[in-house]
Amino acid sequence: MKATSGRLAGLAAFSVLALGAACNPDKPVEPGSLKFDAAQVSAAPLVQHVVAPQATDPAIDRALDNHYAWLDTIAPTNHRLFVYLPGSGGVPANALLVQQEAARLGYHVIGLMYVSEYFLASLCGGSADPNSCFESAHYEIVYGTDRSPLVEVNVPNSIYSRLTRLLQYLDANYPDEGWSQFLADGNPKWSQIAVGGASQGGGNAAMIAKNHVVDRVVLFSAVTDALGAVGCQAAQNWGATHVTVSARYWGLAHDSEPAIGDICASWSTIGMDTFGPLVAPEVSAPPYGGTHRLVTGLRPQRGGYKAAHPSTVIDFYTPLNKDGTPALADAWRYMLSAPLRAE
Repeated sequence: MKATSGRLAGLAAFSVLALGAACNPDKPVEPGSLKFDAAQVSAAPLVQHVVAPQATDPAIDRALDNHYAWLDTIAPTNHRLFVYLPGSGGVPANALLVQQEAARLGYHVIGLMYVSEYFLASLCGGSADPNSCFESAHYEIVYGTDRSPLVEVNVPNSIYSRLTRLLQYLDANYPDEGWSQFLADGNPKWSQIAVGGASQGGGNAAMIAKNHVVDRVVLFSAVTDALGAVGCQAAQNWGATHVTVSARYWGLAHDSEPAIGDICASWSTIGMDTFGPLVAPEVSAPPYGGTHRLVTGLRPQRGGYKAAHPSTVIDFYTPLNKDGTPALADAWRYMLSAPLRAE
């Protein structure tokens, strides 16, 4: 096991200083009062649906790798949907372990394929206004509205439309599984949906939570948008305003992650630093002192620390225990099921 690095320690020290001066408009309970009850994880086989995006809407003509949908019929339902969004160039099939963990916690689960081909760091890195560049690109990818000259995503290929069409498809084809509870007037019922994603997918999840009140937001190695971070702060960040309150966001990153400064800055901008310092989950246990910011130093399963960025959630890289189970499973379950604080 890799010890927590000096880089993390430096960020943690900065975070503690910032915490003392932070205000909290959401008025949470004190971190020490947060209770976390470890879920009883079902060992039963999961219901799995693998769906081609174009089967849900013939107007979908890009990013045609499969959607995944999961349901544990034995686990008590929490009446929530978890939507996982892959990172740049990624597909839902790359992160099946976390989708399965969410299903065993009682979620209906969707791993959503979308137009993830754009590498926003390259596209916006040289922009005169990177903050607006990143914001416009995420918005167009999520909603299909023409906002950015650097990406081209129409409404049928947008995250919003693809999720809507997939929920409608699942409801029509598997009416007894309860997918209809996540639709209201034919659109996603965001109050019952948890959104999450890796890297760019986490940025897109944050864009959804900026504009809709969601149940919770789970950020894996995200948000990575490079906005001139110093310590754990950024001069500008499009995530500074959001209708989903700060208490509903959780994040997990790696301390050898090249973008750890940008990620930490995005977490602070969202307001996650209010709820506790950076904590290494491998040397702690749920509820991790009530923090919403976890930073691991575990060695990736493959690729050494050069694979730190994808190792927080991608199956090929995420560290495994000797029995083959994900070493970060407790952290994933905590982020997905820690009780929501008072708002």
